[in-house]
Amino acid sequence: MAVEPNALLKRIDETVEAEHIKFHPLVTEICAGRADTEALRGFARQFFFVGPKPNPRPHCAVYAYAPEGDPDIENLWFGDVLMEEATGSHSGTGHHLRIYFDWCATLGLSDDDMANVDPIPETAAFEQWRYFNAFKGDWIAAIAGIAFIESASAKRNDLIIESFVENYGYERGTDGLKYWEIHASEIEEGHGDIGPAIVRRYALDDYTQNRVWNAVRRSIDLQWLAFDGMYRAFILKDPRYARWQE
Repeated sequence: MAVEPNALLKRIDETVEAEHIKFHPLVTEICAGRADTEALRGFARQFFFVGPKPNPRPHCAVYAYAPEGDPDIENLWFGDVLMEEATGSHSGTGHHLRIYFDWCATLGLSDDDMANVDPIPETAAFEQWRYFNAFKGDWIAAIAGIAFIESASAKRNDLIIESFVENYGYERGTDGLKYWEIHASEIEEGHGDIGPAIVRRYALDDYTQNRVWNAVRRSIDLQWLAFDGMYRAFILKDPRYARWQE
């Protein structure tokens, strides 16, 4: 039975916070300065599939399928999310893939290196999930599946930045740290504004609310799965991942 949209939003927010990716042991290892250069390089190659690589292609599909003329779709999705990811329209940085590669370069990874990375199964699953709802036309599930965890990721990125500066020799405000700083800023937090907006406007029946909830639930699980795989591969050095290890 359908509930008030604010009740659904409260459930989502509580779940996202309780299972926040900032609590993952991979993040703990990085934040403690215990991830060696090899592990950071592995993390850089595989996190590529979690965030930087898919964007903004699924966003474009969402925009194509979403209701025309909706001001929140136009401003919060197209303007704040899609255009920022593709062009750096708000941050003035350019395509976010470019500034991610600038960070990778600090670890000795070239653009060509990154273009030829093979995802581990867990990050491949997350990347494919990023396209799933968008490309089948379920625009509301596609937005819900990314907006709530993306805005929450700013807290994780704050912790990672602090460790990069304290433990790994990075300097704030430099090109090498720009990707993480943008994704820890109010710009990243603002990417989540579209989630509550579309829930309040469109998730009014049981069927739609279930689509929204299941998309958020699956995104949380698959994000954790992706980090689980990176943790096993590059922190625990599990031999199962030998072909992805240096």
